[in-house]
Amino acid sequence: MTGAGSGELIFGHEDSFLGSLVDSNSDGTPDLFDFGRNAELTELSLDNQLQRLREAGEVEAAESIKQNFEGAVGVTAVVSSDTFNEVEKLVFNDGGTGFTPGLAASGRVFTNVQYPTGTAERELLGVIPIDFSIDYEQGGMVSYSLTMAYADEQPGSSVDLTTATRVNDGTSAPFHGFTLTIDGTSIEDLQSCSLSISEIARFQRGTDPTPLRAVIANPSTTLDATATFTSPSRLELARGAANGPPPDQLDSVTGTVEIAVEGSTVSTYDLPKLKPDSYNWDSVITPDDTTDSTTFHVNGGVTVA
Repeated sequence: MTGAGSGELIFGHEDSFLGSLVDSNSDGTPDLFDFGRNAELTELSLDNQLQRLREAGEVEAAESIKQNFEGAVGVTAVVSSDTFNEVEKLVFNDGGTGFTPGLAASGRVFTNVQYPTGTAERELLGVIPIDFSIDYEQGGMVSYSLTMAYADEQPGSSVDLTTATRVNDGTSAPFHGFTLTIDGTSIEDLQSCSLSISEIARFQRGTDPTPLRAVIANPSTTLDATATFTSPSRLELARGAANGPPPDQLDSVTGTVEIAVEGSTVSTYDLPKLKPDSYNWDSVITPDDTTDSTTFHVNGGVTVA
């Protein structure tokens, strides 16, 4: 049944692709985690990639044959100091600190839904990250979005979800725990911001509909920031010069995104090379505050601490 409290959404890490759940203290109970407060399952779909086969002399296809299997699952939630570092370990294959060539991190996602006469449970296996973003909005909570693919699934599970690490009160990150620094200056008038990473991982396939493994694909990071206009500093950065025409080349600057709860840092994202791709003024001749919006390419390798 739909409605508040009608479903579950839990994840754990695999020790290898489609392998066992990680049990860090070897007590027989796998490590499981809550995604965060206000968690939503934004997508859950599977694709059998059926191929139609035709019979000579027949107008319509005679049959359809299953090809590669692949599922898609999407989650949004509020960043919490209790579990967000575990989410980062699912995103970043270098122990949650960044990307390294080779195999991608993988995990399992457990979800269920109650219906009038029972509960339907799904355990998604070989879950890998595709797109990831951290999102700030003035006056709101700091949230994240994670789009994933999965390689296999089974109905129900023997895993006890009640052992999962849950989010405690006072551990979710509000907007005033978010700090964006560009070229050494903290953006105090920040209205919205999104740090997004796309094309994180992909499957490798062979002679079976189920993928063989998952590898790092082509992670590409973008920073979008909108702030109340208080000085031309970001305009000068986007133009590439304070005076004269735009130069043929743009310089990169450094940046950081820090998320904290009650003064304690949850995560710091070091952005070594920010270069503005586009820049806009908004609400220039209106009663509203003028803002400027900048989209940066982030290069040089994002690191997480």
